[in-house]
Amino acid sequence: MKLNYRPDIDGLRAISVFAVIFYHANFLVYDYPIFRGGFIGVDIFFVISGYLITSLILRELILNNSFSILNFYLRRIRRIIPVLFVVILICIPFSYFFFLPSSLIDFAKSALSSLAFSSNFFFHHTGLIYGGPDSSLKPLLHTWSLSVEEQFYIFFPIVLIFFNKYFNTSIFKFLILIFLISFFSTQLISSKFPLYNFYFINVRIWELLAGSIIAYLEIKHIKFKNFFFTNNLPFIGFILIFISIFLLNDEMSLPSIYSLPAVFGTCLIIFFSDKNNFIFRFLSLRWLVFFGLISYSLYLWHYPLFAFYNYVYFSYENNLIKLFIILISILLSIISYFFIEKPFRNNRIVNTKKLLIFIFTLFFLIIIACISIIFTNQKGQKGLFEKVNLDNLIYVSEVSVKLNEIKLKNNFINKKNNLIKNILIIGNSHAEDTFLIFKTNSDLFTEYNFEYSSLEFLSDKVLKKENIKKDFFQFSKYFESADIILFSNRWSKNDIEKLQILIEPLIKTKKEIIIFNENITLPSVGKRDVTLLDKFIINKKRLPNDQEIINLEKNYFDYVVNDNKRNKYNNKLNILSNKYGLKYLDKSLYQCDYYLKRCKVLTNTNKKINYNTHHHTLDGIKYLGKKIYNTGWFKIN
Repeated sequence: MKLNYRPDIDGLRAISVFAVIFYHANFLVYDYPIFRGGFIGVDIFFVISGYLITSLILRELILNNSFSILNFYLRRIRRIIPVLFVVILICIPFSYFFFLPSSLIDFAKSALSSLAFSSNFFFHHTGLIYGGPDSSLKPLLHTWSLSVEEQFYIFFPIVLIFFNKYFNTSIFKFLILIFLISFFSTQLISSKFPLYNFYFINVRIWELLAGSIIAYLEIKHIKFKNFFFTNNLPFIGFILIFISIFLLNDEMSLPSIYSLPAVFGTCLIIFFSDKNNFIFRFLSLRWLVFFGLISYSLYLWHYPLFAFYNYVYFSYENNLIKLFIILISILLSIISYFFIEKPFRNNRIVNTKKLLIFIFTLFFLIIIACISIIFTNQKGQKGLFEKVNLDNLIYVSEVSVKLNEIKLKNNFINKKNNLIKNILIIGNSHAEDTFLIFKTNSDLFTEYNFEYSSLEFLSDKVLKKENIKKDFFQFSKYFESADIILFSNRWSKNDIEKLQILIEPLIKTKKEIIIFNENITLPSVGKRDVTLLDKFIINKKRLPNDQEIINLEKNYFDYVVNDNKRNKYNNKLNILSNKYGLKYLDKSLYQCDYYLKRCKVLTNTNKKINYNTHHHTLDGIKYLGKKIYNTGWFKIN
């Protein structure tokens, strides 16, 4: 049984897709992102999908008992897969041409996961935070939501068929129960596991089921035709959606109770919509309906275009360029809607045999291309200019391998020589850099033995033996064996507050305490965390000459000394150190020359010291260790 066409739902789709697009475009007004909560458009799509799919299934199941799960899956395939596979296939050559090896391999893996509608698992596994700095560089990140929907489409019809056959009177109770379980579990874990909470179907299904519930009520003719409801509630729903778009932000842990207004507002519009209602007439405007019709293509095309632009260029915060990208997205969407979506959804134009041939052809082409990319780009030579590699993850891998190698061989607890002092370095990735600086130059620092703890910070309770838990067992052994505790961190306000709480309990342990400030932060451009040195190499296709290096080093120095955030935290750490008579050392002194007003960017053998704005390469680590030794910076006795 065919559903009655609802133009207002297409209009709502248009509002949703443009909310998402404007969020990804990050339009700024006086440096303020005005569509901070535009990502909520995806949540609205989930409600609409839940409503439409449930309406389709229940009408065929309940009203005329004609539902075919095979036909249902075939309709979903026609609707979703052809244009998705085309977009993925077109992205491959652009990725191959523009991306550095690590990004290219990551893209290929994301494409393979998208084919299997499991990209939400892939992006969660890689630790990618939606809305984070790296997320705007992933052309297929947006397919996570398609994966969630497809997982819903695969299992939900089976569940409804089962309940319709054996528990027909309990369908509504079942929908309500799963909705409540999903919603409350989402709320419970949203603060503790935000990455998990974002990507997976178990914390998204309440949004889909919100649409399913109103579909069930509508089919059972439980609908309020009261003029007050139909005239006012859709308007309230519309306001709730717009409030969410402008007031939510990606620093919130979502989905959660903060998502509820937009979800509830969508339900009000769909359920209480009436042809005489202002919201219905507005959402049914021809231009809105048109954008609703092409919304799926528009959703698919816009994100890769932004991602490729973000990756290649460094002038992203230009509203005119963003508008141009959106216009290109619309043009591509119109083409794909009329030449791919519509024909493939029509069995008379593209029969099932042609559909399957087309899909499997693209499927195998994508698989072959992606597997070739993964196995032919492992060495990472693309982007290598003389002794400098532009692929940051090459350096990350080198540092990680070296760290693990040293940790396995390190003997900290059983100190054989009492003349050697054990130094425990505590902190985040900046502490890792500090640890490696000393350990890779251990022949120079023979009077010390170093260990590193990845614990973010201790609490004062941890220092009491009776409260040490199993999770802190290894750390406690390190702590007891240490003569000196050295804090090295990329400092934040919260970290410094924790350190202030820790100082007095630590002093009571009679261990010497040293505080390092953070690694210097270098200026960067674009979304890719590209340093000025990398930008120079990308633009010039060569290393800078001696005078150009001097100019870069002066730019770096100016940035470092005027880094307000770093200076603010340095001041707080300095005050704290003076208050308790602690040794405080400034890391900028071994990378920067305050007399020449320059900060080093290359080693003496022309290798990068920093692979991004605030982390060191392995070559840089070895070089800085020698600098520390030669300048006597680390004098603690």
